[in-house]
Amino acid sequence: MSWYDSQTTLDAFLNPSSPPSEPQESRAERAETRAEPEVWRCEVCGEPSGPLAFKRLRLHPGAVKLYCKNYFEYSARADMDHVYNRCRKGLIENLRFLKMLYDEMYYRGRTKGRRFELVGVGKAYDDTLYVYGIGKFPPEFEGFRVNYVEVEDVEALERFHSHLEPVPEDVIEEALKEPEEEENQVRLNEFVE
Repeated sequence: MSWYDSQTTLDAFLNPSSPPSEPQESRAERAETRAEPEVWRCEVCGEPSGPLAFKRLRLHPGAVKLYCKNYFEYSARADMDHVYNRCRKGLIENLRFLKMLYDEMYYRGRTKGRRFELVGVGKAYDDTLYVYGIGKFPPEFEGFRVNYVEVEDVEALERFHSHLEPVPEDVIEEALKEPEEEENQVRLNEFVE
């Protein structure tokens, strides 16, 4: 017999002929029935399990920066030892997303004081996006807010993110390669008997 069962409610005391009220849920039962917040988790590495485990993320967690070092030769720096050493797939997905962001900012960016240079793009551990360069860039991309950091050259960007490790070239190539045309095309003989 619980403490609640041994107690009489005020209604039962004032109105002895009324049926007893149903007992209320305990605090523990209410806490169990509350829905847990939905959190994006990578099926490979299980991220996020760190400080952002409470937040629903759209991108794989982990800081990564993508920049063009030479003409159409991309380089990247990332949290290789903390996050991406367990999840190559998450790194590739983030690099593909950042390449789309880079292209969008390059084509939609405008000059600022007769100067325009897009040095690179990046994301923080969470879904915060950054554009590095000189110019005027759109404030959002695919529903994400984009922050702007004025940087004049790649060397300054690399010094700014020297705590991040370089991404291997084979991973960058895999992430940025164009999809094969055959995979995207529907063959006519699939529909014709």
